[in-house]
Formats: sequence, structure tokens, C-alpha cells
Amino acid sequence: MAITETHDALITYDLASYAHLGAWKAKPELYLNRYFAQHYYAGPVSTKRKLEETDTDKGTQAESSTVESQTKPKEWQFVYMVPNKLCVVGIANQHPLLNAEMCEEIGNIVKVEFADNVKKSVIKGKGKKQSLRLMPETKICTIFTDSGKEFVVRAAVRGTLMEWNSVLEEDPQLIVRSPEKGFLVIIKPPTDDDSKILSECVAETY
Repeated sequence: MAITETHDALITYDLASYAHLGAWKAKPELYLNRYFAQHYYAGPVSTKRKLEETDTDKGTQAESSTVESQTKPKEWQFVYMVPNKLCVVGIANQHPLLNAEMCEEIGNIVKVEFADNVKKSVIKGKGKKQSLRLMPETKICTIFTDSGKEFVVRAAVRGTLMEWNSVLEEDPQLIVRSPEKGFLVIIKPPTDDDSKILSECVAETY
């Protein structure tokens, strides 16, 4: 119990009621769901397989590539939408890159390479009129692992690029240590209609 003296009276505070703030400071991402609408986006499955362009095996290889893509885990991204409709996009825990069971196969993240149009986007001014316009399927970056695998990350929602996380260029492992702090981009949708903003997203992974 803490006591504060004022000119008129003594005011007491029950410090026990603020004990939960210690957990907030230790791991603030635990409280994100209180303030963010959390959704998920799964873009096309990344593949580094190169098909040979021959008439004899084109059909067989295309069919094989389709089966391969269908059997690969979906590359889930999270989309946190705050009350003012800004969307924070990053790698979800269900993505192969963060899947502990696939760690040996996938390898460790060694590089995050943002697309040139993302890096060159002019993010300034009140209206952000010169900022990059994004569609859900717009490529944001490619993530490389030490096993030689590459994963393409998409915008997930339509809107204007407000920020890209340049920290990841120097510290790509931040995505693993703290996916929320290791977010990729922040996007401003062109509408306040949640159904339109999240038209390519789902409320949970499958």
C-alpha cells in the first residue's frame, strides 16, 4: 500500500492492483490481443523448383509441382489491425519459418531482403501520397535461410505503405525471437470497412 499526501487529504493506492504491469513490461506481446484484431493471410506457397520447358515432361512436372505445393505447410502471416485501422503485417507462428518441428529442414533465417519498390517508397507527408500502393498479393520481401530455402512474403491487405521494418536487414533473427517486434510492414487501408480490409484474410489458421 502506498500513501500520497495532498493539501486536502491522504490518498491511498492499492499497489497490488497494478502488479500485472510487471508482466506487461516483461512481454508486452501477450497483451496485443486486447487491442488488436488478429487475422491471418496465407499467400501462394513458395517454391524454388525450376521446371524444364520441354514438351515431353511439361505436363508431368506441372502436375508434380502442384502436388508439392499442396503438401507444403501454408505460409501464414499475421495481420494485426488496430482501432484506427492501421495493419501490422508479419510472420505468424504457424509459418514454416517458426515451426519448431521443421527447424532442421527449413534452417535458420539469415537474410531479409525487402523488395526494391518497398525500400524506395517515399513514406512522408501528411497524406503519404507518394507512398507505395499495395495489393494483398504484392511482394514485400524475401526471407532466406541457411539451408538455401527462400520464402516470399506478401502485403496481405490492400492499402498504402506506412513503414517497413529496416531493423530486419541488420537483425533478421528478430523474426524468430519476437515475431511482433520483427514485424515486416505497417499498411494504411483505403477504407474503414473491416470486411473489405480483411477480405483476403481469415480469423484463424487451418
